[in-house]
Amino acid sequence: MTVLSVRTKLGLTAAGLALVVLPGSLLAGGAAAANADSSAVVAKGRQLFNDYACGTCHVLGDAGGDGHVGPSLDGDGGLTKDLVINRVTNGQGPMPGFGGQMSNEEIATLAEYVVTAAKK
Repeated sequence: MTVLSVRTKLGLTAAGLALVVLPGSLLAGGAAAANADSSAVVAKGRQLFNDYACGTCHVLGDAGGDGHVGPSLDGDGGLTKDLVINRVTNGQGPMPGFGGQMSNEEIATLAEYVVTAAKK
């Protein structure tokens, strides 16, 4: 074996180790970014819940909602993001649709928040 082939093998091994170590450090940063994104969604979703007075009709403890017209959202394991998006956008029964008042992004953020907060 030549010195060059040993160096090449060592270089590849070092590069391989760097690739094994690098994703772990990226994951740590990625987790922090995901937590920050999640916190931002919760804060924005809570704001939307309160700005659109959802708590007037719905109970959602995390946002201080104590209404009794619509269903309580706390502990509702049947809530999905798609279900909440549909109801907020189109309404149903006494619930008005907010599709003309809220952007699709706002509705998606609100839905993510409601589903997350309802599970607490």
